Amino acid sequence: MKKASLLLVLVAMGSCGLLRAQSFEVKNDNLRVTSLNGFWRFHPGDNPAWADPKFNDSGWPLLRSDKDWSTQGYPGYAGTGWYRFEVTVPAGMNAAAIYLPRIMTCYQVFADGRLIGTYGKMPPNPEPYAGGRYHLYELPAGNGRARTVSIAVRVWHWPGWVRFFNGGPSRGDGLVGDRSEIDRREALESASLHWSLTSYQTLALLQTLAGLGTLALFVLRRKEREYLWFSLTMMLSAAFGFVNAAGYEHVWNVAQRDMVLDVLQVSAGLALIAFYAALLQPRRGKRYQLAVACSAVSVLLTPILYLSGALVSIWIVNIIWAILWLPFHVWVVSMVVERARRHSHDAGLLVAPVVLSTSANLFASGAWITYTLGWQHRIMLRVALTETPFPINLVQVTDALFLLAVIAILILRFSRTRSLEERLKSEVQAARQVQQYLIPEHLPATPGLNIDSEYRPAREVGGDFFQVLPPEVDGSVLIVLGDVAGKGMEAGMLASLMVGAIHTAVAFTGDPKRLVGMLNERMCGRGQATCLALRIERDGRAILANAGHLPPYLNGKELPMEGALPLGTIHGIDFPVLRFKLCEGDILMLMTDGVVEAQNAEGRLFGFERIGAMLQQGMGGGAVATAAQEFGQEDDITVLTVVRAGAEIAELAELGELAGLRS
Repeated sequence: MKKASLLLVLVAMGSCGLLRAQSFEVKNDNLRVTSLNGFWRFHPGDNPAWADPKFNDSGWPLLRSDKDWSTQGYPGYAGTGWYRFEVTVPAGMNAAAIYLPRIMTCYQVFADGRLIGTYGKMPPNPEPYAGGRYHLYELPAGNGRARTVSIAVRVWHWPGWVRFFNGGPSRGDGLVGDRSEIDRREALESASLHWSLTSYQTLALLQTLAGLGTLALFVLRRKEREYLWFSLTMMLSAAFGFVNAAGYEHVWNVAQRDMVLDVLQVSAGLALIAFYAALLQPRRGKRYQLAVACSAVSVLLTPILYLSGALVSIWIVNIIWAILWLPFHVWVVSMVVERARRHSHDAGLLVAPVVLSTSANLFASGAWITYTLGWQHRIMLRVALTETPFPINLVQVTDALFLLAVIAILILRFSRTRSLEERLKSEVQAARQVQQYLIPEHLPATPGLNIDSEYRPAREVGGDFFQVLPPEVDGSVLIVLGDVAGKGMEAGMLASLMVGAIHTAVAFTGDPKRLVGMLNERMCGRGQATCLALRIERDGRAILANAGHLPPYLNGKELPMEGALPLGTIHGIDFPVLRFKLCEGDILMLMTDGVVEAQNAEGRLFGFERIGAMLQQGMGGGAVATAAQEFGQEDDITVLTVVRAGAEIAELAELGELAGLRS
């Protein structure tokens, strides 16, 4: 039986010169379709006359319709070729259609010499197109009569794909017959195609959700750039997956599609480098610089190579691209392992996913390169882990594992940072409560003196402090003003230490010089602070001790204070003392260096001259503080204004205080 079948095939092939074309007859039975698997006439070259149904193609060789032309005597052939065959449609089948298998690359379909369909762009201005779907074309109506239709298929195979794919039909399963039956076959094929792309689309969807989620985290924490870079990486990777899947379902220029895919992929790689740099803070040595440089070159080089006319050597583009990205893979693996060895918790969680993902991508890239160079034809370019219910490859699995690992790391990182913020918030709240003792909101009554304060902290907790101690038995008032070196929480805690030391020292002495000396001994080894200690007697006599602080202004003029070192610099310093008198109506203004050191956008300081000019114009402490703050505040601003009231006002104030005590 086998010998007889073989003999019939040989006879058919030997008598090909007597045949005009292979004929496929549609039976008018329950099936109403027939397969196009068999022998089609083929001829390389291009001639419009070959679409004519009267053309004698008996001299053309017969090629199997379920195999490409390269494996049937035309290896490496690129360009235009023609297929011809006939179909017989039974009577009564007016709506008939032909369902061609997937043909590489572009083609036109003629029925009885009339063009009934085109896929892609054909010569004389061809463009490489490709798609994963079968294509249906309706045959001319037959008016209810049986008829034989001559089919001619003009095929153009892109030279850029010669190393990857062979020309002509890549598989069988073509059909001809009743349109409604073929529509159902097409629906099944479309569903099968969608199902085969599920893994690509599912991974792209996961990457989209991950990108949106991390973008939301970035909106909440704008200073932490790792969320932004990972979001951008996922969005670009998702776009790559969706575009890649769309290439199987839609007619698309291959060169343009591949250029878009490569640009998306290398852009995602650059965003991934920025993500690693923000997350793990690696050393930016030569390997890092080489990885960034090669990645940036690949972004610029990819569209240039595609648009420069090098489409015929598209495989060279892929090799160059793979070589340029090798330093990136080496840097990522070595950097993550190194950071994990340095006990980075985030890097430790990333080691396994990064190594697996990098290995899978390098294997796929190496298999592709060796395949295009003709060194091997057995290793699958995408190692399939499953075929059912839908295909899943190794790269997809490792990419999904990497995605899940990074999401877990970012969530844990966000939780850690949030917990730290809550702890810091509670500490700041406690420091604010302490700050009330450093900068009292309500000053004690000081008969004969009107004291006003202006305080503008540069941060939530400042380093300035002042204390107005109630009048002693002799009616004198003690005022201490200072500024701790530094800013923020640390300065605030040191300032609280100073206030405690002031209250302790006042229990032993009311002399400004001795007081400053005791504060100096307390501060040595703990930090530094500038300070003014001022004692004002009931008759207006004043004693001022200075420890490196700005001199006060009396009636708009700077007092001639001798300079000194700040508190905490050296043990046993002899601090200078200035004696003067406040007359009725005199205005004494004390301030911290936050006023003088206010700095605008051009780098200019607020300065002593500006302060003196404002005071000469009669501006108060509030106006000075506001002007310095608006000029460009750099440090805490504190301004104390002391005005000696007249005798009548002082007496009324004293009487009011006594009345309050009696009530």
